[in-house]
Amino acid sequence: MLRIIERHGSSIVVRMLVSLEDGGASLAAMQEVVDHLGAVPVRRVVTAGTSDQRVRYRLPDGRTLYAKSIRPVRLPETCTGCHFNNPEDCQEGYYGVRMYRAVDGPFMVGVCIQRMDLCLSLGEFVMSQRCREVATFREDEAARLSRLYAVRAEMG
Repeated sequence: MLRIIERHGSSIVVRMLVSLEDGGASLAAMQEVVDHLGAVPVRRVVTAGTSDQRVRYRLPDGRTLYAKSIRPVRLPETCTGCHFNNPEDCQEGYYGVRMYRAVDGPFMVGVCIQRMDLCLSLGEFVMSQRCREVATFREDEAARLSRLYAVRAEMG
């Protein structure tokens, strides 16, 4: 990673992505890269209602570096009671809706990469309780995160 950044960093944008299968080693490695390069965090982006989070860093020479990681997020109804709902089997958590295309069939909407049985056709999803759960969860988390970071901003 360092060699790529040092050699090509001025002509490319580098985005580091955490590996979900290494028990935190990739997070530590990403932090080592950031520290080695003297990168300064400029912006943290947390996507409400999903496990996505990323940090934009500024390098000493003005270049940008991104680091993406995963927050432990679960849908309150769909994930509760799921046999995958543990840190080993569900490392990504709820990442957001995904659209698939069934073989010779309709577009399907899924909420879990582990559970294809939760997929619904687009029409079914839009009218479903699962769609309402996703929307409500996102709204609730956006409000919670706004309160959390507003308090921290006032304290800082």
